[in-house]
Amino acid sequence: MLKPNVMSSSEAPPQWNTHQWLCAIDEQFRKQDYRQARNLILQALPIFPDHAMLRDRLLMVDSHWSEPIASRGIHLVTPDEHDFSYLQQCYADEAFMQQFLPMGRKKQSAEAIQNALRQSEFSVAHHRSMHRIIKKEVPSIPERSFSPGDLKPIGLASLVDIQIAHRRAEFLVGIPDQAERQRATAVVMMLIMDLAFNQVRLHKLTSLVLANNPHSQRSTVAIGFTQEGLRRQHLCDPQTRQWLDCYENGLVADDFRHNPVIARVSKRLLGRDITVKPI
Repeated sequence: MLKPNVMSSSEAPPQWNTHQWLCAIDEQFRKQDYRQARNLILQALPIFPDHAMLRDRLLMVDSHWSEPIASRGIHLVTPDEHDFSYLQQCYADEAFMQQFLPMGRKKQSAEAIQNALRQSEFSVAHHRSMHRIIKKEVPSIPERSFSPGDLKPIGLASLVDIQIAHRRAEFLVGIPDQAERQRATAVVMMLIMDLAFNQVRLHKLTSLVLANNPHSQRSTVAIGFTQEGLRRQHLCDPQTRQWLDCYENGLVADDFRHNPVIARVSKRLLGRDITVKPI
């Protein structure tokens, strides 16, 4: 079967049916040529704008997953090879990783980290996850304006277990230093919510919080999540071997759009109300 060639946006796409387009797109997914896959999807969608399978594939390669986002001196940066040592440091910190990726998530080898860095631009297509390093602006010379080299890593933020068909993802944020955590967490949460609901148009974010961390649970609910349940003895502590309960929280798009707390906090921290639906 002939496959479409990549064309400029000014050229009319071939009048193929959806099966032909999907075969061509899926061939690029098999080759892991996600840029080419995205090009083909963007050619097909004007012809079949409401086709669910095309939109699912576009979500996997949406450029917003890796575009930089920042506010108030806090940047969420897609990791590259320069971040290797920081990621190694994070994965080696067992106390931090148990908070960020609770209970039983395996340690990452140097090879695994390097492989993930090579795939970071299209991590959703590769692994159904998105990872960002939280960095803050720290000018090396106080009198000089900020430059990209003046960013200091302070933590990690991720969307994991991304469910393409259901437009759902689990939200994770971890900042080891308590002072940095107090200053940056709200900004990070607003940026991730903006990305999730306004840029890639997810329908729901979820968050699992250990029941022995009531402060984190209160903060999660206060920012707009709804406690949807308690998973009893859901996780096993790898050190103590004790079974731990955890709260299951969720935030759906409709509640996000009508949440006065998120509206107020986002206007203060980002300078705009992120609950307003983009045109």
